[in-house]
Amino acid sequence: MSTEDQMSIEDRVRTATRAGASLIRDVRPLAAPGPVSLRHRPGPASRRWLSWGVPLAAAAAVVAIAVGLVAVRQSGTPASSASQSATASATVPRYYAALDYDATGGIYTGPLIVGDDLTGKVIDTVSPPHGLHFVLVQGTSDDRTFVVTAGGQTTPPGMQPYTWYVLRIAPETARPFQLIKLPIKLPVSSAAIAWALSPDGRELAVESEPSASSAGDAIALGIYSVSSGAELRAWTTHTKIAQAPTKITLSWLSGGRQLVFTVSQFGAGSAYSLQLRTLDVTGAGTDMMAASRALLTVENSGPSTCDSLQITPDGGTAVCATQYAYVIGGGSNAGCANGGLEFTAYSVRTGKPVRVLYQYRGACHNGLSVLLWTDDSARYIIGTTVINVANQGGKQAVQLGVISNGHIHLLEISKSVSEGNYVIVAF
Repeated sequence: MSTEDQMSIEDRVRTATRAGASLIRDVRPLAAPGPVSLRHRPGPASRRWLSWGVPLAAAAAVVAIAVGLVAVRQSGTPASSASQSATASATVPRYYAALDYDATGGIYTGPLIVGDDLTGKVIDTVSPPHGLHFVLVQGTSDDRTFVVTAGGQTTPPGMQPYTWYVLRIAPETARPFQLIKLPIKLPVSSAAIAWALSPDGRELAVESEPSASSAGDAIALGIYSVSSGAELRAWTTHTKIAQAPTKITLSWLSGGRQLVFTVSQFGAGSAYSLQLRTLDVTGAGTDMMAASRALLTVENSGPSTCDSLQITPDGGTAVCATQYAYVIGGGSNAGCANGGLEFTAYSVRTGKPVRVLYQYRGACHNGLSVLLWTDDSARYIIGTTVINVANQGGKQAVQLGVISNGHIHLLEISKSVSEGNYVIVAF
């Protein structure tokens, strides 16, 4: 079995991104509308349950787009304290965690950067435990807690089992972070593709598929105790629910009893559907499909399709982040500017789109949008767009910001974070 066979899609994304660092060229910054005011997070008792950022299993589409990503210089100044107070309802996360592969010159040996997206300052850097490298970091119920996976330095990331950690941060204190090892261990024949920490922080849900060395084909979903590592519940299915080019998402609803996962199924030609399903973790049954029910199905065809579908914590809204023209091999600049790349909110109750949260209106040959965070109702989301402009010599650009009322306010991400990692920044 080759090394390439053992590497996950996410790992290939990172390898391609790192390898393309020398190809980065500056382009004119994308225009940023007026800023959305950000504020400090409230205390633990009043924090809302926030949804996950980017899922572990990124689509293969990211690989080609990630090579040569270009930083977009932020315009404008940080919101004033007065404007922050005036926008008390906007509980936008202030802190983030991101991988930094450039710090030590190695692809898989860099630390985690914990940063302040309001000031652009680095709060701290977290080095990987001895003999390990960080693989991926994801946000959880607030912007102070993250789940981190790590792997051995002698084998490529994607080899199982992962070592699991919870990273807790406490900015402006004597002990700004804690990296806590979890006793969770997946079977060696399984590869984790998505995970989500429960709202109370006591359980970790992990969706996995057979590793490259396994002859099985069942997708598994397990709930593990954070304190003991014991598997508390388990479901499996032989339905091919995790397929490229769409991203896999897994999240808890705010009550802590429902898990929501995605199913992608392909029809004739380039048409395929992306479905959200909900699973009552206290219910009967061990088959993922039989024990769950469909919440929303989005049918995809044409150059612009729903690349990921994620539900808000209250379960009322789903956000579709689209890709434009990558799957079919390239589109037109005019087509991109005419609604090809956008974030769209769907009503879970009716199954219909209710509003476009943000639409990239510039020209691009192809592009990708990635949802990193959403509040309870998708009034505010954090997203990344990556575009390729064919008539500018194939130049590429990326922007990461808070989206509200059809506008995007670019966040202050530390320059220590590679532009290629903007699609996997965790909030």
